[in-house]
Amino acid sequence: MSRPSSLSNAKAPIVWSSLIEHVVKTIIYTHFVIHAVRSAQRSSTTFSYVANTLIGLFALWMVKGEVDLAIKRLQRKLPPGYLGYPIVREINFFVNVASGGVQQSLSNASREYGSLFSQNFFGSVNIAMGGQDDLAWLFNNDRKGLTEVAWPPNIVMLLGPGAVANQSGKYHRVLRRLLEPYFAPKFVNNYLKIMDDTTMEDLDSLSSLGIFLPSEVFKMYALRLFYASSFGRIDEKVIATLHDDFKLWIGGFMSATARRIPGTAFDAAMKARDRILNTVDKLIDEFINENPEESERAQTTIIGRLIYGRDKDDNRVMTRDEMKDNILNLIFAGHDTTYASISTLLYHLSQNPDAMEALAEEVSTLSEPLQADELKNAPVLNACIHESWRMDPPVLGSFRKAVKDIQHKGYSFDKGTTFNYSILMATTDKSVYNNHETFDMRRFLPKDHALYQPEVDSGIDPLQGRTNYPIFGGGTHVCLGKAFAQLELRVLVARMMKHYKVEVRNPEKVFFPVNGWDVEFKLTKRKCL
Repeated sequence: MSRPSSLSNAKAPIVWSSLIEHVVKTIIYTHFVIHAVRSAQRSSTTFSYVANTLIGLFALWMVKGEVDLAIKRLQRKLPPGYLGYPIVREINFFVNVASGGVQQSLSNASREYGSLFSQNFFGSVNIAMGGQDDLAWLFNNDRKGLTEVAWPPNIVMLLGPGAVANQSGKYHRVLRRLLEPYFAPKFVNNYLKIMDDTTMEDLDSLSSLGIFLPSEVFKMYALRLFYASSFGRIDEKVIATLHDDFKLWIGGFMSATARRIPGTAFDAAMKARDRILNTVDKLIDEFINENPEESERAQTTIIGRLIYGRDKDDNRVMTRDEMKDNILNLIFAGHDTTYASISTLLYHLSQNPDAMEALAEEVSTLSEPLQADELKNAPVLNACIHESWRMDPPVLGSFRKAVKDIQHKGYSFDKGTTFNYSILMATTDKSVYNNHETFDMRRFLPKDHALYQPEVDSGIDPLQGRTNYPIFGGGTHVCLGKAFAQLELRVLVARMMKHYKVEVRNPEKVFFPVNGWDVEFKLTKRKCL
């Protein structure tokens, strides 16, 4: 296990292999400077002279960058870690994402450097971390206001200026106060009936086809579920339009630029964002016209509370732009993560038939209609969900930036330092989870359960969401829709396993835009329950 944060005042040792990397690169880039200067001197044309001068200046800038990084290493402002060469490292990053090498690269780095190391992300050096003590330190600094969210520029633009996920400080606290009451577990239970009705209708429709289907159909299901919970009804035409635009919008998340260059994926994503916001704007107008503040839908739906809800401290309501940005973000939060969660769970259950059988047996005894408390306390149902999330968290991590100089583990991080915390590193920590590479839902069963095995007990309560199980993030930016996500997955899994035999084939690992497994599945109605 990583060293405790209480040792943060002791100076960290210098890892010479990381320092030598900068020395070698400085020598190489200096060679380019010298070569460019000599070539410029021998140039016979103005073009050749200008080109070589620009190459020399760029190489000189690279030399300065390497010297600055070497000094940071010596000053203990940068932990060890291989940063790589420009262009080559970016290509390796995309190859890792495409080929499934993300977890392996994280494992290799943490094995060599520990749970805290430096890395290069799209040309910017940041600090990767995944130990329990590292995450506890980072989330605590988040609460103290010493860090703020630090998404890449393209994601900031796609999320929008009014999105709670983009905010820090006082404005973030105001938005959270406006939104949190309507995503608290008690209020989320208001959505149970419409979730259940929508789920049974969708599953019946899918099973009636009698064929294997791609798990991406759950994206449409997630959109229908959120729409129904938000507006209290379903409009298939609007849902289809939103679904198509969301596919384009999400495509902008891996853009290497935040500039709207015509013809690029980012430009297409921003145009899709504009269309989504226009659609949401019309939906808000329709809702206000049809549902006055005292109406049932105004009181019990997500959109109703966003429109009419007020901050208890200053009686503030959300602006129209804030509403639109946050509805967009809430749909995104459930659209792909719900699909990834159910698809990945189906994969793991298909690989572990004993777990699938135990789950089917447990949900067959659930009351009708479904009860939120009974779902929350169903041990096998929740153990399977939590173990699937542990193995393959839909979101692999997030970013924070220091707003003041801060210290940790013997390093002094300057204001502006970016931290990339890894959920995957935390949930596959072998010092916390025995046989972490193996799916075993028994590690989350209560001790009084018949299938409980003390040797695999993790001793961790996933519902607490601590640093040993940070699936929904942490600090002041913990996922707003946590209770909603848990309830919708419990309902879907319970209904699917209670009423259908599930067959799974052709699994394929995916990493973007969410982490998990794609599968093909077939539902066949059970003859008896």
